[in-house]
Amino acid sequence: KFDNIDTFLKANHNKHTKFRFSINSRYVIDNFEHNTASFEARIEAARKIASAGYPLGFIIAPIMIYNNWKIEYEELFNRLKSQLNDYNEKITFELIQHRFTSTAKNLILKRFPHTKLDMNEETRQLKWGPYGKFKYIYPKEKSNDIKEYITHLINSNFTNSVIEYFT
Repeated sequence: KFDNIDTFLKANHNKHTKFRFSINSRYVIDNFEHNTASFEARIEAARKIASAGYPLGFIIAPIMIYNNWKIEYEELFNRLKSQLNDYNEKITFELIQHRFTSTAKNLILKRFPHTKLDMNEETRQLKWGPYGKFKYIYPKEKSNDIKEYITHLINSNFTNSVIEYFT
């Protein structure tokens, strides 16, 4: 979520250090990732790291459904493609849909009482989490829509991509 990478650009990394950037749509970054690098700054940092020959990956989290989400995620991948057009090494993607626990919801609402974050439990599905707590995730149909759409965007923009997982 940060762009302070210039000190790494001349390091002799021998392709042994992989940079994984947390990236998202403008809406998600602007509304929910306070005090972090902007959409454009993150893409520029990724371009610089790619130009320095580092292995590269992206964590896209949380993937959210909101008005115009498909248009904004398409913009994200179009911008990445335009900035990484000459990067031919493997690019990995880790895809994580928005989810929340009751505890997290309460904490977020306490700290950000006027948040735009969609935490309506009635429109979500409960899933047992690996750490002994239930979490609220998108229902199967919406989750599948996210996975299919984002996978399509990645595969149509990056022939050198590997999707490591979707959750």
